[in-house]
Formats: sequence, C-alpha cells, structure tokens
Amino acid sequence: MANKNIPTSPTHNGWWYDALNARLEFYFRGTKVGHLDASGFSVTDDTTARMTDGLVQNAGMAAAVKRTQITIGSHAAVASNGAGAVENNIVFTAPAACKLVSAWCMNISASDVTTGAAASYRRAQLICNTAAAGSGTDIIASANITASAALRVTRGFTTVASTIPAGGIVLMSHLTVGAESANRTDAAARYYGIEYELT
Repeated sequence: MANKNIPTSPTHNGWWYDALNARLEFYFRGTKVGHLDASGFSVTDDTTARMTDGLVQNAGMAAAVKRTQITIGSHAAVASNGAGAVENNIVFTAPAACKLVSAWCMNISASDVTTGAAASYRRAQLICNTAAAGSGTDIIASANITASAALRVTRGFTTVASTIPAGGIVLMSHLTVGAESANRTDAAARYYGIEYELT
C-alpha cells in the first residue's frame, strides 16, 4: 500500500503518521491542526503557522499581546510663525513589520494655540517610508492643532492603516497650515507617543 500524507477519513480525530514528510500529524475532524517532527512541535494547518518548532508565531498571538506603547521623543516649544521642521530627535525604528494603531502628543510646557482657527493652525505629522526600510515622506498619522490644549493634556492623531516595514524609520514633522499667525501657529514643547502592533 502506498504511503499517504493525509488520513483516509475526512472526520479523523487524533494522530496520523505522515510517512512522506516523516512527521506525526494531529487532526481534528479531518482538519490538520499541527505536527511533531525532529525539529519540534508546530501548530499549523499548513496555511497559517501559529507555532513553529516550539516558537509561537505572530498568527498565534492575540492582538493585545502584539501591541506596544512607547514614547518616541519630544521637542522644544516653537514660537508663533516658527518654521516647519522634521524633528530628528523624535524617531521610532520598527523592530519588525508592524502597523500604527494610535499616536498622541502631550504638552510639557505652557498651553499652546491661544486662539483656535480652522484656516490657520499648526499641523503635526508622523512620516515614514512605508515601501522600504528607512525614513521617507509617507504620512502615517497627523494632528491638526486647531484648539488650545493645557499642560499635560493629550491630543490624538488620525492614523492611516499603513504597514511599517521592519527597519522603517518614523519621524515627526510640523508645519503651518494657512496664514502664519502670532497666536495660532505656535507649538508648545511636547512629547510624542505611539502604539504599534506586530504584523
């Protein structure tokens, strides 16, 4: 009788020796859910790997386990009508492929934007090269600073569902939108934080 690498019964429950691949496979109701070979135990249907040779894989973890919150840096206050800039000391380098879940900033000096305005304000952006490792200009999150925020009050960013590649460098930039104004285009000293999820 020829060797087979799947059980004959579509409702098989239990172990099956796959002689073609030299491994013990475990089935539940005819569906393969894992195998044991010389390298260790794997939980997989041969499409999605949840554990490989005893190491838990990304697909085998709950979303909350894959998420991390970190502070990525801070900048000094920017005077009204101050020039836009990329803040090179606010930086995050992706340790692996991930996506941005949320981003925020918090004033660490006096409140800013003494007069809010829809047509003239400061914008903060997180930028990255989403196509390859390194820095770039793809906007992955932004916040329009159109209303005052007091000391230690956080502002949320609007995020874009972009995957950041392993080694991708996220930087923060800020600029004036609309006409420069003495009391609307300033920026308090702030720190910035993000939450990312491994993909």
